[in-house]
Amino acid sequence: MIGDAAQYQELVALYGSYGDDELVELGRGMPDLTEMAQEALKGELTRRGLKIAPKGKPVETRVLSEDDLSDMRAYAASAPAECIFDFEDERAVTAAYYALAGEGIEAIVVSGGARPDRKGPRVVVTPKDAERAAAILSRPSAEELKGETEEAFAEFALPQCPACGGAETLLESVDPVNQWRCDRCGHTWLEESVSSID
Repeated sequence: MIGDAAQYQELVALYGSYGDDELVELGRGMPDLTEMAQEALKGELTRRGLKIAPKGKPVETRVLSEDDLSDMRAYAASAPAECIFDFEDERAVTAAYYALAGEGIEAIVVSGGARPDRKGPRVVVTPKDAERAAAILSRPSAEELKGETEEAFAEFALPQCPACGGAETLLESVDPVNQWRCDRCGHTWLEESVSSID
């Protein structure tokens, strides 16, 4: 019994040290674990609020023949508007192509130079995949999320020390309120009351 409790605690500590992705991956192989390991893993997943989704089916890569490519190029030239997704540059269109391919959607990239109107590149999909492609491509990209995060932090300014006016301040604690310390003079204060706690 005591050995079981110690082993369980070791598993809890081990799983607690894993990153979220590692836990989810381990959870996908839950049936391969011992009953004790399963319980410890379930506890850690619950504590973090993580859910185990079944791993997606591997996407089968299809090699296109020259005839297939020719047919796709002909289709791309006359595709309905809902099947066409325009992009500003080659980097963005490449990312879109791989996002669609990763979801099993066949697409073709038409570069701006190959188009009569010489506008930016585009991805073209079949009508049966148009709605799914639109949903996938409407997800925010990492660059957009990074930009939004940077905008949010641009509005934040570190407080200045109320004792010496120094701008080099450190956040030392946030519980129950933000506690700051000045690197220049060592003064500490609480953000809400701006009173010294020296």
